[in-house]
Amino acid sequence: MQELIDRILAAMKSGQHAEALTLSRELVHSFPHDEGALSLHAVSEQNAGDLEIARNLLLGLTRNHPGTWQHWNNLGNVQRLLGDLDGASNAYQRALALHQESPRLRANLGLLHLNQGRYALAREELCAAIVMRGAEDAMRIWAAVSCQACGDDATARLIVRDWPQWTGVSEEAMLELGWLLAQLGDIDAAESILSREFQDSTIRIRALARRIFALERLNRIEDATALAAQMDDPARIADKQSRMEALHALAKISSRAKDFAGSRQLYEAALAFDVPPRYRQSLYFGLARVCDQMGDPEATMAALQKAHADDLARHTAEDLQRVAGTGLIALLDARFEESGPLAGDSEGAPAESESPVFVVGFPRSGTTLLEQMLSAHPAFVSADEQPMVQRVIEKVREWDMAYPVDLARLSSAQCAQLRDLYRAEASKTVAQPAGVRLVDKHPLNFLALPMIRRIFPNAPVIFCVRHPCDSILSSYMQNFRDPRLAAECASPARLADLYVRLTRRWEHDSGRHSSRILVSRHEDLVADPEAQLRRIGDFLGIEDTAPMLNFSEHAQARGFIGTPSYAQVVQGLNAEAVGRWERYRAHLEPMLPILAPVLEYWGYSA
Repeated sequence: MQELIDRILAAMKSGQHAEALTLSRELVHSFPHDEGALSLHAVSEQNAGDLEIARNLLLGLTRNHPGTWQHWNNLGNVQRLLGDLDGASNAYQRALALHQESPRLRANLGLLHLNQGRYALAREELCAAIVMRGAEDAMRIWAAVSCQACGDDATARLIVRDWPQWTGVSEEAMLELGWLLAQLGDIDAAESILSREFQDSTIRIRALARRIFALERLNRIEDATALAAQMDDPARIADKQSRMEALHALAKISSRAKDFAGSRQLYEAALAFDVPPRYRQSLYFGLARVCDQMGDPEATMAALQKAHADDLARHTAEDLQRVAGTGLIALLDARFEESGPLAGDSEGAPAESESPVFVVGFPRSGTTLLEQMLSAHPAFVSADEQPMVQRVIEKVREWDMAYPVDLARLSSAQCAQLRDLYRAEASKTVAQPAGVRLVDKHPLNFLALPMIRRIFPNAPVIFCVRHPCDSILSSYMQNFRDPRLAAECASPARLADLYVRLTRRWEHDSGRHSSRILVSRHEDLVADPEAQLRRIGDFLGIEDTAPMLNFSEHAQARGFIGTPSYAQVVQGLNAEAVGRWERYRAHLEPMLPILAPVLEYWGYSA
């Protein structure tokens, strides 16, 4: 018996799954009731591709041997591959209850949550797994992927910083690492991984698709199109996951080529599969954007409703407890509204010329456009959308101070220390030459205006505003990574309520900190950029604003742009999105009474 088992294990290790299956059937024929023989048979059936037989065998094993965690783990793997994610979750949790010290079991549960689109839960399990004894390097990749999916790029970078020293990582995990690094802006490392000669043909197809995604993300459309020409006909790709990713990549390229009808067909073909939530959501958002370009508002809203489907919204809502105290959107809670006397001590604070320029506003209100315009001028450099202000608030909390009530307690020395931390965080993503001013564009930074004013009292703040209905529609079309913000954007009604609450907070805080604030209307900037940029230049002390008009060339040369508007800013000024909400009036009409106060406040009509 042992000799036969050794031969089966050797065949499995060398990838000879057909041979392993033949031998395991021989073994179970001789020992039909042996637990070990049945377990090997189940794994062999799984590796050979017959998942239904494997599941039936494992159901029998868990029924007859409920105390063996390995059977529950194997059952979870098979259930996941069959698309029964709830069944897989139950099996993994049974296994983990029996063997809590196993990092592999915790990682399996985290991977399942990742596929379900439950990113905060995935991060919790995977980050717990990687600090356990026996954790594998591949687990670190998946933990970083889950952090990035939650919008925590800094932790994701930290987790995978030593990846070149890792060995024995599966091709599947390396594929995910390559795509992760691309999303984090480490393009050279991403390309070095994704362009490898993968042994698994399905991984090769998916790697090609991810390379196309990465080049499209860099606005290198000619290069992406050339790679897309190397893609096999999706109809000839047998593996469903590979075919879906190939269709998705081709859909993106068709969209950038303005072949919206062809792109729509490709998105719909990809969605015809039973796609896990992790991928399905992105596909529906892509389909919605294409339908919008085709002037089909009904199809657009139908796709968006599916992108924000109840199961995804429910998972996000469940995760709110895990992110309640993190992210800028959490500062909208009433307990973070500043009241009481303002701190008067600004000793040692930098002058305006040595302070960052903060570009803020409601999401999807033109902040990226203005950021790119400013950074095209030699007097400015942009840090992209990085959480420097968040890190400063976290440091205040580490000092056992409550934000914002304890801001007045901060000493001059502590404020200087916080400024040093802010600059250190910024330096991780951008070099700031002497005499060049930093542009900090993060829309929701205005929720931390009291913090900004405490450490940079002389910093200019530009608040970008756009017609509330256009901002809401664009936000509804956006796949935000921050779990809490994504939950707030799950419906136009929730977005309308969010817009009102954000406006009220801005009205309150800007009234208390009214100096060095300029409001920039997106519609005016698009209609008359020269005049508006002169106005902004006067506010910032810049005489010649002509270089700002060349923002699209600057953005194209910049490469990676870490915001949702990466494709728009390289196309120059485009007024097509101004007033776009009118095409969706039937869907947004019920929100107009909610928005009436903010429409009046900002001077817009309905």
